[in-house]
Amino acid sequence: MARPKKPLSMQEGHLTVNQQTEKRLQEEIIECATDQLEKTPSWLRDNIAKKEWKRLVEQFKNIGVISNLDLNNLGAYCNAYSSYLEATKELKGQALTIEYTNKGGSTNLIENPLIKIQIKYSDEMKRYSSLLGLTIDSRLKMATIKLNETKKDITDEFGDI
Repeated sequence: MARPKKPLSMQEGHLTVNQQTEKRLQEEIIECATDQLEKTPSWLRDNIAKKEWKRLVEQFKNIGVISNLDLNNLGAYCNAYSSYLEATKELKGQALTIEYTNKGGSTNLIENPLIKIQIKYSDEMKRYSSLLGLTIDSRLKMATIKLNETKKDITDEFGDI
């Protein structure tokens, strides 16, 4: 199985000038626009999801790594965030266990079903946050890319002083 591709700025091995040029061209080819991110999609579930969309898009502008291709993942994250908050607020005033009477008439204590809903949306948020660069690990990878680009720009401009 082939290794995942890395951006040129994250390459650890030595590349020839031709290999560097080819990688740079590949990265330029996949750059995408961000114009579709300016307007919140109509399919977001509520105002909470829309506010989260606007907040994240503003933050992503500073990092400069999100594009129109991320629209669906970002929207799904925002919807999951909104659903998670709704479940959390509803659970806030309730017990963690509830009494459940089965068909046979026996009553048992079971976990509040809202907990499973909350966990479901929390897991969904984790998956999308990793894809979008919302985790500290993914942001540190992006910082490495930016730092390497800055160092390369300085070296290109001033040489190896």
